[in-house]
Amino acid sequence: MMSALVIVVLGIWMIVSPLAIGAPAFASWNSWVVGVICAICGTQIQRENKVWQAILTYIASACIFVAGFIPRLQGGDELIGRSIIFGALLFIAGVSSFGHHPTIEQHAAPPLR
Repeated sequence: MMSALVIVVLGIWMIVSPLAIGAPAFASWNSWVVGVICAICGTQIQRENKVWQAILTYIASACIFVAGFIPRLQGGDELIGRSIIFGALLFIAGVSSFGHHPTIEQHAAPPLR
């Protein structure tokens, strides 16, 4: 539950971050930090049997992290577009992770006769 909230907050941050980022160096660090934190939270969501939300989180966090190494994506329209798209994906994955999802129950095998 807490990891879903963190992903929602980081999704909102990614959407808002182009307004707060002044330098490309900060945009790179922002991408790396957000990407790593989201990947860690994705593992927690996967442990809760929320598979498609975890996969969406992994994809978005990998793209955010890798984009931190591409200088062209650290400013201008590229930064705005990237931040809005991947922030929205994180927001969707986080919001859909809230609530009760049935877990897989394991039963013992019936005895052989």
